[in-house]
Amino acid sequence: MHEDSAQTRYLDTSDAAACRVGFVPSTHLTAGSTNKAHQAIRLVKSTFRGEFKCLVTQVEAGIIIECPEATECAILNLCIVVEQRLERLKQEPLAAKMVEEILAVSSAELRRWSKDGRIPTSGRAYFSQGRKQVGLFLYSPEVIRGLSSRPDQIAQWRNQDR
Repeated sequence: MHEDSAQTRYLDTSDAAACRVGFVPSTHLTAGSTNKAHQAIRLVKSTFRGEFKCLVTQVEAGIIIECPEATECAILNLCIVVEQRLERLKQEPLAAKMVEEILAVSSAELRRWSKDGRIPTSGRAYFSQGRKQVGLFLYSPEVIRGLSSRPDQIAQWRNQDR
């Protein structure tokens, strides 16, 4: 039943028979943001820990989760849930700080390029800071992924702005 699910989209389930699952956040998932990568790792950890008693080991760029008391079937079923949650995380709009990190641009550049439409915003998020409401621009992860794969575009915009 699960023979073909040894490698899911984000999780490495090739060792699920040994009650072990690996996870390394890909740039496809995180758009290149270390903040989003940390969010993804926390999401995977919390989902597994909420269901099973697990041992989580940090590896170079991700984690290995061992659930010795779980069955292979239970682990693979939970992996489906985790994959769905990671897919939702992938679709979440990016805050300006994440976009600055991903594109290696300054806040002034991002603000200028957003205002003139070169980097389209996909809405705003609001939070309270005391009695004051603060609004943040949000950006589509697909648009930012596309721009991050084209650093020549950023360089061209910088030359135009000189």
